[in-house]
Amino acid sequence: MEIGASVVQRISVRAGQGTLVPGTRQAELLTLGLVEEGSLELSREGGTSFTASAGDVFLYRTTERYDVVWNEDVVLLTAGVPLDVIDEFGMDHGVVDGPVGAETGLLEPTLRFLGAAADLDEGVTALDAYFVEKLIQEMFGALLLTSRGLRDAVERDAPGLYDRAVALITARRAECDLTPERIAGELNVSLRHLQREFSRHSTSVAATLRRLRVEQAIHLLADPRYDVLAVPDIAFHSGFASPQLLRRALAAHGWGSPLDIRSKRRKHAGLAT
Repeated sequence: MEIGASVVQRISVRAGQGTLVPGTRQAELLTLGLVEEGSLELSREGGTSFTASAGDVFLYRTTERYDVVWNEDVVLLTAGVPLDVIDEFGMDHGVVDGPVGAETGLLEPTLRFLGAAADLDEGVTALDAYFVEKLIQEMFGALLLTSRGLRDAVERDAPGLYDRAVALITARRAECDLTPERIAGELNVSLRHLQREFSRHSTSVAATLRRLRVEQAIHLLADPRYDVLAVPDIAFHSGFASPQLLRRALAAHGWGSPLDIRSKRRKHAGLAT
């Protein structure tokens, strides 16, 4: 099932050999696969190679070609989100592929939600689809951080405190109660230390949080698929506690009101046609 720019589906494959080759619609997705039945061996030339059996979970990119051996008939639950999710968290594409360990506590609830999403009726409303896609992408981001990003930050020359803070803010900017104090606490550093890191980049934690929330709001206002969302909904899903705070933030960053942004987008779309 296609949900906005994301795809969730359950597929069955006969035993044999083949390749994972994307269709045109799925050309640039980060995909999570859960083996519900059977087992398979997956390999990418010069890259990841692993075996996955029933209950195992793995990630792969549909921009890459993977050789696969289906050791027996396999049932896969797959969910794909745009590759931009990797970039939003400042992660190296090369560390994404491969098995996802069960040690991350986010895995089980993510799989339950994806299983339910795969069984959704094709006739879901645009508003329902928006919320489902938003949750899927946020779950992917959190899963990347816990299974790849923050773990790899210790194991290799990964992003420092500033980059990890920006990744956390990007993943959770829609949470109205996300504050600089809370961000510092979740990164296990003092707020003063975190502020010093941001000052080295000529900004502050609060300013970065506000900027990323504005970017989220602009994204929602600029996409006609989200016209079903009223301005208070746009504010809430961008992390602003009220429409007034959203308008002030937009003005501070040189944008017009939410209605102006939508009006200009519609006008430009009309000229294009």
